[in-house]
Amino acid sequence: MTGNDSQPVEDKQVTSDVLLKTLSNERRRYALYCLERYQTPIALADLADEVARLEHNAQTLTQIPGEDILQIYLDLYHCHIPKMEAANLLEYTQEQDTVQLLQDLSETKFNTIIEDCIDGDVDLINEIQPER
Repeated sequence: MTGNDSQPVEDKQVTSDVLLKTLSNERRRYALYCLERYQTPIALADLADEVARLEHNAQTLTQIPGEDILQIYLDLYHCHIPKMEAANLLEYTQEQDTVQLLQDLSETKFNTIIEDCIDGDVDLINEIQPER
């Protein structure tokens, strides 16, 4: 899934239309929100776990059926990650199965948009913290 076209990543900009189209899907909003919070490459499985917690409004993964987490992982892998990579929002590295943002979304008031979409569940959002 990684792109190898000739244009450097730094020169590619995400248009408002592309960002809004991406944000039109709840799962992509959650995934981008988690990636923005971590600011480092994250394993796709870990991203799926965090998205599952947000989607299920769960404090722990034990509250979520394993089948649901697997379905989220597969949906991210086959559908959402390729779309966001094509939009130049993130990069997926198959060899390490990691995802990382390519754009600084904080300048787009991204966090405000996402927090509004998550219905203001600030306690759950605050629990998603990067491990350092």
